[in-house]
Amino acid sequence: MIAIVNVGGDMRGICEYELRINREVITTFNHNRTENLAVCLRKAADAYDTYEQSVIVNRYLDGGR
Repeated sequence: MIAIVNVGGDMRGICEYELRINREVITTFNHNRTENLAVCLRKAADAYDTYEQSVIVNRYLDGGR
C-alpha cells in the first residue's frame, strides 16, 4: 500500500506529509493545502525521487552494498 499521510501543520495552509509504503515512512514533504491534489501528488513524487537518489548515492558510497 502507498499512503500519503498528513502528520501536522496548519490545516488551512502548509502541512507536513509522510510518504509511506506499507507502514514504513519513506520520506516527508510539505504541501500547502490551498493547492490542489495534483500538486500534492507531484510533491510526493518529487520527494520519492529525492529519496531514491539518496539511496543510490549511499549504496555507491558504501561500495555497492
